[in-house]
Amino acid sequence: MLFQRPALSGPLHVVWHIILVILGWGLFGGLWWVVLQQTSNSLSSIIWLFSGALILLPIITLLWVQHNRGIYAHKGPRRQVQVVETRYEQDWMGRAIQANFDQLKQARSINILSNSEEKCFHAQHESSPHLQRFAS
Repeated sequence: MLFQRPALSGPLHVVWHIILVILGWGLFGGLWWVVLQQTSNSLSSIIWLFSGALILLPIITLLWVQHNRGIYAHKGPRRQVQVVETRYEQDWMGRAIQANFDQLKQARSINILSNSEEKCFHAQHESSPHLQRFAS
């Protein structure tokens, strides 16, 4: 049973994730700012830090475990490894890829030549007909 589900369920879900990330990084940066502004740390501050960590970290971990258990309850156990497409025919700019990947696995050095239409990977010792297009 292979099905592809969306990473996030909708635009509100995306916005919620963005807000959480911004708040998390803001909290992280703000707390480091507080630490950097202090000239010395008192014993009571260190005790509060460790006490807070001993309370918050297990709570966050338990919430994460509960979240993962909810996913398991919804989707069920994994039955197989997810199949991933491994063909590399086009790069992120849309250029065609020309390569002999079996040869490249054994190569000690790889040259990558590209123009606006294609990208050519070749081993240093390889004499490829694709290289003539890049000679000029």
